[in-house]
Amino acid sequence: MWIPLQKTHYYFNTRSHSNVSNHPLVSVLIVSDYRGGAQKSWDDMRRCLAGLAHQDFSGVVEFMLLEARECLEAMPQDLATILPGLCLIPCDLDGSYEMKNLAAHLAHADLLMCIDADNIPVSSWITAGVNAMASHPQAIAISGRTSYPPRTILERVLGLLSRSYTDAGTEGPVTLLATNNMIIRREQLLNDPLPEGLGPFAYRLLTEKWHRQGKQLFFCPDMRVVHDFEGWPMERDVRRGVGWTEIRLRQLDDSFRGGRVVRALGALSIPPLYLYRVTDRLTRALPLLRHFGLSWWDAPLVIGLTLYVHALEIPGMVRALRGLDAGHSAYR
Repeated sequence: MWIPLQKTHYYFNTRSHSNVSNHPLVSVLIVSDYRGGAQKSWDDMRRCLAGLAHQDFSGVVEFMLLEARECLEAMPQDLATILPGLCLIPCDLDGSYEMKNLAAHLAHADLLMCIDADNIPVSSWITAGVNAMASHPQAIAISGRTSYPPRTILERVLGLLSRSYTDAGTEGPVTLLATNNMIIRREQLLNDPLPEGLGPFAYRLLTEKWHRQGKQLFFCPDMRVVHDFEGWPMERDVRRGVGWTEIRLRQLDDSFRGGRVVRALGALSIPPLYLYRVTDRLTRALPLLRHFGLSWWDAPLVIGLTLYVHALEIPGMVRALRGLDAGHSAYR
């Protein structure tokens, strides 16, 4: 069943109809984790769709883009022509996790690949994801490598610090998942949807649950995307949200490392949590220098920026401890 959007020529399909002639091997879910509608958002989406249009995968793929109804109504018409077969789905949701959960219900393939709309995939992205799932049948989900544009050393370092939490360096098991660049079994996401109502960094509630259940996550370095970098305003926004989430998750579940400390000490728990975050990040990041175009000569800069960017998380921690939300954010 096809339902037209008002004031546009775009359409979306319900679960009862497939927009491909054969059953797809994989459904690609495209969702913006930031609030869409601005020219910058459309430009990001153009690059993402162009990357998806030039994939080398030979199987049948279903491409689905979910966005708020009012944003799709204002969408530049050329975007719908970039990726053949693209299915545009308007919704009345705001959170990126809510949109991905909805997309999982509407998708037709047993494998789902999720990509945020400000990521540009390499041409072998789908092939790498499908092959990785075939190589690791025990995996319920696999993350790929995400980097920032390699224009400056600052961008390379910040990309390392932002993305090393899910990057194992080489293909293998991991404990965390990057929801901006992943392949997951549809049945798993239907049974355990992404946590809603806690912002775009609360994926750890789900990965912690899977870890306790003995379910396996993997990392595939060949599933590569380049994430847009918008400078320090973006970094401050992200870090405040991460800091808020780090406290909020421990308030909800004190079995997280440091959860009982947060509950017992309140604001006094911020210094030890900050030191833990810095130590954990450096432990993960320093072995990955060459994978992000860096060398050991850059280690002092990595260490200095690690201390600084994690300090940017403290305002978010304070807000969470005061019972406030994370504050205004461009991310959803």
